[in-house]
Amino acid sequence: MNYLQLAFEQSLFSVGISRPNPAVGAVVVRDGIVVGKGRTQRPGNAHAEVMALRDAGDLARGAAIYVTLEPCCHYGRTPPCTKAIIEAGIKEVYFAHADPNPVVRGKSRAILEDAGIKVFEGQDACERAIVESGWDDSCSHDGCKILSGNSATLAGETETRAEALAEARMLFHEIERFFEAYDYFVRNKTTFVEIKSAISQEGNMGACQPEGSHVSLKITAQGANCWNHELRAMSDAILVGAGTVLADNPSLDVRFAQGNNPVKIIWAGHHEFTAAEVSALRVFQAPVEEGIAPIVFTCVPQPALEKKNVAGAPAVEVVALSNASFVANWHEMHANLSARGMHRLMVEPGARLAEEIFRCGLWNRLDLWQSSDPAVDRALESSGAEGLAYPELPTALVARESFMLGPDVLTVYEK
Repeated sequence: MNYLQLAFEQSLFSVGISRPNPAVGAVVVRDGIVVGKGRTQRPGNAHAEVMALRDAGDLARGAAIYVTLEPCCHYGRTPPCTKAIIEAGIKEVYFAHADPNPVVRGKSRAILEDAGIKVFEGQDACERAIVESGWDDSCSHDGCKILSGNSATLAGETETRAEALAEARMLFHEIERFFEAYDYFVRNKTTFVEIKSAISQEGNMGACQPEGSHVSLKITAQGANCWNHELRAMSDAILVGAGTVLADNPSLDVRFAQGNNPVKIIWAGHHEFTAAEVSALRVFQAPVEEGIAPIVFTCVPQPALEKKNVAGAPAVEVVALSNASFVANWHEMHANLSARGMHRLMVEPGARLAEEIFRCGLWNRLDLWQSSDPAVDRALESSGAEGLAYPELPTALVARESFMLGPDVLTVYEK
């Protein structure tokens, strides 16, 4: 077990709640027992550290707190978390990711250490957060060479310890990836756009019937689907085009991972949804969660959606775009989401929308899954439908990483 893993799990349920503040999780541990848990609340309310300290109560005195992000040290809508940590009598602080905000970065550690509190950060904190009842935990943190990653000791460690350290390092990189969109938002004041696509062995991403209608094509296996839902849980919003909504009728929720559902966004373009489509599509029928309605960005009026809103609070938010080009409309949508404080937008485009986005250039990362299972293309061929080829990738993309999960290979591209 890793205490920072528990804190990370808390943070996932803060996504979409805390924005524009970062989604942070924290746990308080005393004598090897988790005595407090917390996650950042809505703006103006308590941060994760304060929630965890409140949950721990008097048991926080002499305990350690594990938090995914560097505690804040300045007065904003709420008092500094460093102040709450010191007043609670915390003896050790472990945080996984340094806050990019210059008002916080590095200053929090100095404040806590000046108060006599031990502070550990980054990968070191993740490794020190390992706990395993079968190990000898009698050593102090300062004297424990295993947890500090001493290379001489690592050479003779047991397989169990080696695996735990490897998992701790993976956790560190997972938390780093989780906060990269927040880092980008702090530095650029704009939303990080991450595209997820899947193609068959022969490069098809969908299918089209002879009369022109698009049909759904199941490409990836369950392992890749779980990975995709984890990315959804990390994202403030998920966007698909009208063509994908009509062909796949997706729910756009998180089913195979823990966390909150992202805000559902439909890029309608010039498609006007009919009353029959609105009543049949899952994205428009799901209950509005936390008062956040699906958002439709459209270049044409949407009377059927407006009619759906008359009963009370909007069931769908319609945002009209009036620019002549896709590029201008995409930039306007991006500015709209940035103004809402959304850190990460996940896009699952169809072929046409993907091509338009690539041409536009306003995106940050492409996660491209490719199936190695020939049965996908055989099923497409036997259906009589024509495959929809994935658009040509922009030049000068850099493949940052690639790995295989079941029959599917993920390649991550950045510009």
